[in-house]
Amino acid sequence: MPFYSRHFNKTARFFVFAAFLLGLLCVTGCTTQNKTVIIPAEEKSAPVKTEKGITEESLKCITCHEERGVTHGWIADWEGSKHARKGVGCEVCHISTALEPAVKEAMDFGYFHTDESNCEDKRINRQVIAGTCGKCHVKQYNEFMRSRHSIGWKRILDYGQNVALPKDFPSAKCEQCHNIQFKCDSCHTRHTFNTFEAKTPEACRTCHTGLDHPHYEIYISSKHGAVYTASQSNILEESRSVKSLRSPVCVTCHMPQGNHDVSFGLAYGPAGYSTSYINRDGVMVDETELGKKRNAMLSICSMCHSPNFARKTLTTADTIHKNVESILKDAWNIISELGKGDITPPPTNEMADTALLGHALILGNPQLYSGKSKLERLFYKLSCSTVIAWKGAYHMNPNYTNLYGWVELQKDLSDIKEEARRLREDAEIKRKMEIKLR
Repeated sequence: MPFYSRHFNKTARFFVFAAFLLGLLCVTGCTTQNKTVIIPAEEKSAPVKTEKGITEESLKCITCHEERGVTHGWIADWEGSKHARKGVGCEVCHISTALEPAVKEAMDFGYFHTDESNCEDKRINRQVIAGTCGKCHVKQYNEFMRSRHSIGWKRILDYGQNVALPKDFPSAKCEQCHNIQFKCDSCHTRHTFNTFEAKTPEACRTCHTGLDHPHYEIYISSKHGAVYTASQSNILEESRSVKSLRSPVCVTCHMPQGNHDVSFGLAYGPAGYSTSYINRDGVMVDETELGKKRNAMLSICSMCHSPNFARKTLTTADTIHKNVESILKDAWNIISELGKGDITPPPTNEMADTALLGHALILGNPQLYSGKSKLERLFYKLSCSTVIAWKGAYHMNPNYTNLYGWVELQKDLSDIKEEARRLREDAEIKRKMEIKLR
């Protein structure tokens, strides 16, 4: 074949192939265009998000803090936060007046003090209360105000738990958890206020841990917690989303869809010796309302489990709850009988004179840990074992339900019976001695 003929054939093939590619690109472009045109209506109408940057007021605060070497870490956290990007500056949170209802309430309860700030700008308040956050985060604040978190500080005052404590003890120990009534940053760490951080179980750990309410320990050592621990290193870093977790976390069940009422779906009582359910105002919840709460929790469980499995698991926990409650009542009745016979030991501290208590023995929620009779201390331990046992059951943790809860509960009841017997014997000896002396 002549050279020009072979060359012509190659040229023709090249143009045919080029035309094919061009047609393919056109088809692909049309397809892509069609895909991008199909946009949901809500996405079309969504407002464009803008970045506002650092305000002039905030710049003054930052300059002053940097010159004086104050709170470098907090400044860096805020500068990297969504607040900073949206123009929510220092002044928005740290300037409030005593006339505002939320501020007045915090001042009346002895939490908020306008004289604590060392700032030269006397408008600045060092403390930022939940009511201030509620100006912007209205929905979240209203939900929060329906929760038990919103009465944490009031609980300390109502029960007078700091009467017999050393002067600096309440602020160092009790208040750091109970001040959640006024502090969103108990969960949303300052000054990033990262919502993802607040969704992790570790955010709940500071307060929900320990002998009388070991929620974190119960969760993290349960099967749910084991799966969370095993998977978080990869999933959390990659997805940055709690929804992508293979296991539920605290907020999955107690704050679904970001609901800030942490009482959601709870069918039984709060921490403390009471096992019956009361709302945040201390009013007993009736069976109809309890049924609604149970159905709400079942709807959460059924997101991962079959409805039958979820219902059976919670019903089993109900049975444990009733058994635990019966032992608590047995212990209470034993102590009550001692009181009727005037056998109970005398009060051992000034708290017995408070109007709230009205009896010599200090049992239950107002109870402190020192200066107590042996009977009071035994009942306190039993009340803690009670909480551990039934909350362990609802969190599907066999060790806390049985070994740390039920087993200890049996021991505590035996100890109370033994102490009651000893008190009766001592009272009988005393009675006989008095008869002889007559």
